[in-house]
Amino acid sequence: MKYQYYKTYTIYVTFIKDLAQFLYDRLTKNDLFKIITCIAYKNFFKPVMPLTKQQKQQISDFSDTLDFTQRGGLMTDLDGTVIQQKDGRYFMPEPVKLGLADMYNTQCPVVINSMRFPLSVIKTFAEDWYTISKASVPLVSLNGSQTGFIHKEKKTGFTFEETAAFPLKEKDLKVFISDLDNVLKDGGNPVVFYYPRDWTKGEIIWTPDKGLVKEMKERYKSASHVYGGNTEKLHEDLSAEDISMIFLLPGEDQDNSARFTGFKDFYSHTNVDKLYGAKKMIAQLGRKIDHFIGAGDTPMDVFLKEVGLVLKVGTLNLNFDCKSTVLQIDQLDEIGEVFTELSMTCQPSKSV
Repeated sequence: MKYQYYKTYTIYVTFIKDLAQFLYDRLTKNDLFKIITCIAYKNFFKPVMPLTKQQKQQISDFSDTLDFTQRGGLMTDLDGTVIQQKDGRYFMPEPVKLGLADMYNTQCPVVINSMRFPLSVIKTFAEDWYTISKASVPLVSLNGSQTGFIHKEKKTGFTFEETAAFPLKEKDLKVFISDLDNVLKDGGNPVVFYYPRDWTKGEIIWTPDKGLVKEMKERYKSASHVYGGNTEKLHEDLSAEDISMIFLLPGEDQDNSARFTGFKDFYSHTNVDKLYGAKKMIAQLGRKIDHFIGAGDTPMDVFLKEVGLVLKVGTLNLNFDCKSTVLQIDQLDEIGEVFTELSMTCQPSKSV
């Protein structure tokens, strides 16, 4: 009997949550309905667990300090940290939107630190993000290889202004080409994704099999250009311009890729990663990384090593030590409440 009651309750709660999200997604053009559905989503159905007293104390211990309010800010990863993916659609859950809006309302600097390339961030998130920020967004992209700001121009729409870049050197390219040659010799069917410093070129994909170009174009919609050829041609193209990052997929199917464990997957300038890029971007803002709060979810988010407070989302092991307190957030939705709690102690500061 208790099980049947619980099962019915679970179905009911899931229906209410899905209905609230459905209404919100489709009624954003009507401010009155948007407000109503926001209230319903946040108050009638509470999709996240409330913060514990210990978590609130951990937040206030850091955010109450002048170091945070005057010289700090928030740096966050995107995918898996504040962005969810469902049925091929990437979106920010409503509780996270509300919490992030609370942070922006205090004029607390918010910096995105993502593996994504600038054009991907613009096409996928810029419109929604800008409705929250209402200002240019600082961005660390491509594993720390390129920093800058996403602006919204009246005539041209969203653009990216580079402030620093650390492209691969020829020695870095040679390491990559050597690894690629070894994958081919071992019978791999590699796909190479590379990202020119010229952000308008977006993502370019190379395959050794010209016959797969059409299929690749259909599979990877985010790519600006897909082509095939030999490794000599690829090396020539990579050397002809500044390249921010390269991603090597040894084989398209999981079983094939699993055979190749001795190679890197991401290639960037030696010693450049998300921590390196984070320090450069924060220095440009006239602030310090140990006064920042950092949010991330994977071992790639190495900027979490040196921030003043870590918001660790999900169950994946980071595989590195953080010098500061780590606040564990089990579900992505819950980070919105953390942002709201932070906003209560974040004093207005000079906007970036």
